[in-house]
Amino acid sequence: MERPATTETKRREDILVSVCFSDLPRDATTFRTLRALAERLDARFRFREIVVVADVDSHEAYFPLVQSVPNLRLLAVPPGYGYYDKRLVAAEEAIGDVVLLTRSEEIAFFDPVRLIEQAVSENRAVLGTRSATTLARKGLWAPVIVLGRMTGFKVGPRDLQTIALPRTMLNQLLAHPSPELALRFPPRDPRFPLTFSEAAPGVARNRSDGTLLQRLQLTQKLLIHLAPALLSVVTITSALLTLLGLFFIVYVLGAWVLVDNLAPGWLTTSAMLSLTATFLGVSILGISLGMQQIIGRQEKAGLGNIAREVNRIDLFGQVASELNVDHEGVPPSQVTSSDTQHVATQEKRDARQHG
Repeated sequence: MERPATTETKRREDILVSVCFSDLPRDATTFRTLRALAERLDARFRFREIVVVADVDSHEAYFPLVQSVPNLRLLAVPPGYGYYDKRLVAAEEAIGDVVLLTRSEEIAFFDPVRLIEQAVSENRAVLGTRSATTLARKGLWAPVIVLGRMTGFKVGPRDLQTIALPRTMLNQLLAHPSPELALRFPPRDPRFPLTFSEAAPGVARNRSDGTLLQRLQLTQKLLIHLAPALLSVVTITSALLTLLGLFFIVYVLGAWVLVDNLAPGWLTTSAMLSLTATFLGVSILGISLGMQQIIGRQEKAGLGNIAREVNRIDLFGQVASELNVDHEGVPPSQVTSSDTQHVATQEKRDARQHG
């Protein structure tokens, strides 16, 4: 793993760091990499967590990692969750002031401390990239790049899946209509400041872009997200078709009134064509406008992400203990019934969330 040129001697205590993984390989090499990452983070940050999302059928394979790495949260999700769905779960469950989403195949080519501190100091997202790609690869990516521009996402062949996000910017992406897509391809929006960090040589040889199925799923999501733009085009063309149909109706009526000798059948054929064009134009225009209104008003739908936390860590309890915060300063006699009811309600909420 890349190391900075200078040696940090004092750990930062002003931020809580979250590093998130989804679909982490279950092998000894990956586990060693994660342990080294934890040591690297602990050398610089006093408060940190590592979030790993795994399938409920295979999460037991990560128990040795849970036992050997402090403050590692293992989340088990039901079967059927895709890679980017798990990535979204990890981002939603992270509690850090700055969150680093990455892959085990990529993190070895970055200095995670530098990525995190750059995101904090500049208050912007830091996206990991590989070195310049070949012209042939750019040509293959050209249709996807154009599709990304049309849908408002930053898509490129150099972009990796490692990104460091301050909490406020992560909340922006989680509130996006397609958060799993926004976490992979940041929005092309001046309100979302983005900078880049190039990986060490060699990352291009890794399969860090995922499988062919994952790429097809991303392309499908981009096409789905293109629907509002396509509806706008349909609205314009249907409006033009309506105007053309109306103009044709006026032309047919004028010919019927002013021309004495019309070709046999021309009047009825032209009238049917003009009425059909007008009807189709008005119908398509109404449908497209209605769908645009529905899309504009519709809130984010779908099933909520459900994750069961296998092991729980009490970071806030550690902070309170290390800072000598006394939680028992109020005598029992001064605790009102409303306070007791509030505590009981909060305990029930916690039980529903984690049980």
